[in-house]
Amino acid sequence: MVSKNKLDFSKQYAKKQHKGQYRKNNKTPYWRHLQDVVQNLEMMGIKDESILCSGWLHDSIEDTSSDFDDISKNFGKKIAQIVSDLTKETRLPKNQQEKNYLKQLSNSSWQAKVVKFADILANVSDLENSELNNLQKIIQVKYKIKYLHAIKSGITQNKNKIPNLSEAENLLNLVLHQYGQRKIILS
Repeated sequence: MVSKNKLDFSKQYAKKQHKGQYRKNNKTPYWRHLQDVVQNLEMMGIKDESILCSGWLHDSIEDTSSDFDDISKNFGKKIAQIVSDLTKETRLPKNQQEKNYLKQLSNSSWQAKVVKFADILANVSDLENSELNNLQKIIQVKYKIKYLHAIKSGITQNKNKIPNLSEAENLLNLVLHQYGQRKIILS
């Protein structure tokens, strides 16, 4: 059961933490991306409060002054763990960072994986609004496909907990097709 207060608090917290941050087009407030992630989770039929709150908070540790303890204190350890599972270790060199992140995603909970799937769907769907050239967009999509492969088994093994997974999968594949990529089967 979703507590409107906790979900609203996670939204307000995320908006406050990401205040002044913008998407890559330098026009769209960053919190709109978080809203898209939560809408994707809702579209998939996710009703679990921890997952929905984590959708709002998933970039808080990585991109704001928040840390695990802040999230845990305000939202509980379960949500803090999901957010932590979705956080890159940015102090590492880029290639080591990516290698560690893929392993981290592979080992994360199904709840973290479904948030990551919603995040990937939001990011690739928003590429059309970015000022990247087509080659840069294709490179971004290929990065996201690596993340999809890291979370795929956790999604497929828990598809019974994601009522509208096939709808999200269809949307993802429409975007992937735009960038010349093969279909990804999750449901």
